[in-house]
Parts: sequence; structure tokens; C-alpha cells
Amino acid sequence: MKRLHIYDQGHRNSISGITCTLFGGTSTLGQTLGSSMTKMGSQCIYPYRSSGSIWDNRIKELKTTADLGYKQFIRLQDMSSERECAYAIRDSNVVVSAVGSKVYFKKEKEFEDANINVPIAIAKAVKNAPNVKRFVYVSAAGADPNSSSIRLRTKWIGEQEVKAICPDVTIVRPTYIINLLHQNPTISAKWGMHMKMFNRMNWCIEGMDAKVQPVYVADVALAIMNILKDEDTIGQTYDLGGPHQYTYQEIYEMFFDITQIKPYTTMVPLESAYEYYHYKWWQSFYRQLFRVWLYPEFMTVES
Repeated sequence: MKRLHIYDQGHRNSISGITCTLFGGTSTLGQTLGSSMTKMGSQCIYPYRSSGSIWDNRIKELKTTADLGYKQFIRLQDMSSERECAYAIRDSNVVVSAVGSKVYFKKEKEFEDANINVPIAIAKAVKNAPNVKRFVYVSAAGADPNSSSIRLRTKWIGEQEVKAICPDVTIVRPTYIINLLHQNPTISAKWGMHMKMFNRMNWCIEGMDAKVQPVYVADVALAIMNILKDEDTIGQTYDLGGPHQYTYQEIYEMFFDITQIKPYTTMVPLESAYEYYHYKWWQSFYRQLFRVWLYPEFMTVES
């Protein structure tokens, strides 16, 4: 790939030398990374799926991150189409793929589309784009073909496919990303909702001994910015983790401690949780409990 020259001492109206197409710009990481680029004078292009619009709350938040002319939104009908991805990156010299699966996905096809098909289309478009100098693909720490998590299995396949198409890709594998803006898909949101819905009682999946190493979203964005500035990172893979390891149980205990709420936790076996999830909504109180937060992928990871 050709050399990318970056001027990072300017501000919102300067020229940094980066024109970036940021797939997954409405995600937590996408918003933070996009604002990091545009505040030093980069131009960012945000492709979004046909299900959204420029009046979507997530996209409205992106509008304030850059001045007029430094941000552009492109609506794609099918993000897994190489032709549409090529259109979105035709004027860019940097491409970042931060597309990932949602917590509430249920079907394997949804995970495959987000973690395999879309990254493959982006990688093929990058390979045939003459202007692109750097390509960064955001995967996930723990991606493994034998993982019990569908997300991590499909992330691993996506990694291999992208590397096969673009050997110069830089792969970033962050751990559990925490942030102060979007709370909905996180365990803190699930805990808070349980405090409100069930009179301060926390329902947890039995086990909770899996360790997580949360990393702050601004640190991941900073790492990607440093990757773009350093040519030695081309073709490399980086795992990004926070400074501490916790079990989910320790995290929930911290929430109780911070809020000064008396701990009251009820354990639910994983098999029972799966059963509750498949009940009809009128069959059981537990069906309501597992309606929003505890989707199969969420439950598997927490246990």
C-alpha cells in the first residue's frame, strides 16, 4: 500500500490528509473514532443501512462531530454488496470496518451477515480501490472457531476471509468495550433495568465465572489513530484490552457498591433461561424477564 501522510496538529477546519470511509459509524466505537478523526480535520464518510435515516438519533449524534463538508452520509441498500461498498470508498484513502453483530440478534444468519458477509464485501471493494492506502478491520478478542459464542465464531471466520482477500489489513481485536454514551446493549443497562423492573432484584445466569477485561472506547479509537500513523502496523493483528480483569459477578457487585443498593441476586440455570426465552409471552412471567436483555447470545456469554 502507498504511504499515508497525516497532519494531526490541526483542528476541525484544517486538512489532516485523511479521507475515511467508516463502516459501522453509528456504533459506539464508530462515533468515537469518527469524532477523533474529524476534530483534526479529516473527512469522514458514513455509509449506513437502508433501515436508518439521517434523522435517526444515532446519525444525528454524528452530525455535531464535524463541520460542514467534513462529514457525509451515504445510504446503502445492501451493505454486503461489493458494488455499493466500492461506491462508498471510491474517494477515500482510509477504510475502517467497525461493523459488528448486535446483542439482540437471534439467528445465525444475522451474525453471519454482520461478521462475515459485510466484511468480505468491504475487503473486496478495498482490494480493487486504487486510492485506499490503509484498511483497518475491527474484530473481537477471543474470536475462535470453537467458541460457544456465535459472535466470536463468526468474527473468526470474518477475520480469516478478510486477511485472505487483503493481506495488508490491520486487524484490531478489542475486548468488551465500555462507554459513557450508549448503555442499551451493555450489562450495566441490563442491571439498571432489573433494579427498576424487579424492585432491586438482579437476575443472573448461573456461572458468571467468565472473565472480561473491559476497555474504554476512547482508548480503542486512540489505538486505531496510532495504527494509521505507523506504517509498521500494516498486516498486523492487535488485541486491545483494559487494565483489569473481572468476572461478571464482580462487575455486578461493583454496581451494587457504587449505588449503595443492598445486593439481592437470583441465579437462573442457563438451560432454564433458554427454556424461558422460548415460552410464549403469555405463558410465563419469566418470558417477560428474558424479553429484552437476555437474548441467547447474551446469556451464553454471561454464563
